[in-house]
Amino acid sequence: MHDPYKVKLVLFSNTYPFGEGETFLADEVPYLAGAFHRITIFPLYRPEGQRRQTPSNVDIATPLLPFDHKDRKGFIKKGLFNTAPFFFATKEFFRALFGTGIKTEKGKAPLLRRLHIFFNYFLMLRTILADKKLMEEMTRECAFADKIYFYWGDKSAMLIPFLKKLVAPNVETMPMFCVRFHGSDLYEGAKGYLPFRSRIMASTDYAIPVSYDGMDYIKSNYNPCPKIMEVWHLGSTHHDNDFANFVSEGSSPKKESNVFNIVGCSNTIPLKRVDLVVKALELLVEDQAAKKQIRERGFDKITYTHFGGGNMLQSLKKNAENIKSEDLQIDFRGDVPHDQIMRYYKENGADLFVLASRSEGIPVSIMEAMSYGIPVIATNVGGVKELFRNCPLGYIIDADITSEGLKEQILEYILLPQSIHNQMKANCYVNWTEEWDAKTNYTNFAEELLGV
Repeated sequence: MHDPYKVKLVLFSNTYPFGEGETFLADEVPYLAGAFHRITIFPLYRPEGQRRQTPSNVDIATPLLPFDHKDRKGFIKKGLFNTAPFFFATKEFFRALFGTGIKTEKGKAPLLRRLHIFFNYFLMLRTILADKKLMEEMTRECAFADKIYFYWGDKSAMLIPFLKKLVAPNVETMPMFCVRFHGSDLYEGAKGYLPFRSRIMASTDYAIPVSYDGMDYIKSNYNPCPKIMEVWHLGSTHHDNDFANFVSEGSSPKKESNVFNIVGCSNTIPLKRVDLVVKALELLVEDQAAKKQIRERGFDKITYTHFGGGNMLQSLKKNAENIKSEDLQIDFRGDVPHDQIMRYYKENGADLFVLASRSEGIPVSIMEAMSYGIPVIATNVGGVKELFRNCPLGYIIDADITSEGLKEQILEYILLPQSIHNQMKANCYVNWTEEWDAKTNYTNFAEELLGV
């Protein structure tokens, strides 16, 4: 194994350590810093917000983009009119144009949508490649590194073939190019099209899907595949058992009430289908027979608290306000700092966590809920089922479930005896400690990445 005091890692993030995003990468970095001598991080762009504290052996390099990754005017100005290469994208342009070879079971994105995605990624890549000073900085840092680690398998990872060509003349031994693959950066069904997949897969030395489903997807759809491929699960931050939902053997949670509390945590974008959850809850409180059963079970009211911003937030708030029922209270909190969400779980607990996504990798949001003893109803997409391997923890539901079907699943869970609710809460915490504790998963992964 390499001596960690002589090994350097270059890490490509989306925004970390700037802003509030990539909280699970923020959890992982201290373990990487403990394994590697030095780490240099290239964020894709710098959003508004403070720079988070990083370990002392972590350096932050120049962001790859001088503006937000969704700035269309910036891409047209910087990405269109420059001398960066463009013939490399010819094959991919025709793939986007005709929709050939797109790996999705749910249907391809419409033509205009595919072309929009293609040009967004293409101009993003050309913007980066045209910045000679930045490319020299990346080449220099990568040439002195042993491992190059792309945390996402799309945007920054498009650079891999170009970086390999630039680094090769400057080193005796090529560094290993490693890529984590999650959900929307892997499954083309999430957006209906992802550009430059074959180029990324063929140039990746070590693929790190976060789920076995993701690994199967890569093996089934890409040839050549990355040279080495291994599943390494994510995790959520370790904490003790001092939280509202904790159930010890033969006891009940610290907080019980006649209100059934449901929580959700995701961006409010079409992919996450938060609107489906709201509609299911509306149907539930409109069903007089169901309301009677819920009251007989001991619950007088249902609350739904959702954490996460996104382009559907205002419309979801408006829809929730139009639901006129004293039996249902919906609270969209919007963008909330991660530590405040965890504090809410710790201090308030919840009876159920609901995630109705059309596509996922292996959601950290579910791990976090389970770590606080919150049972889960989630769609069977990506690696979600891998979170439910050990014992009853809630329900895995069909990815194509309707609002009526989701309503019935929520009702079924509510009506379970209190002893089953308590057991589910206890199971969630035990499952997390055994399978999804970041301390264990990230320590092992950092050692693997160092020595692979």
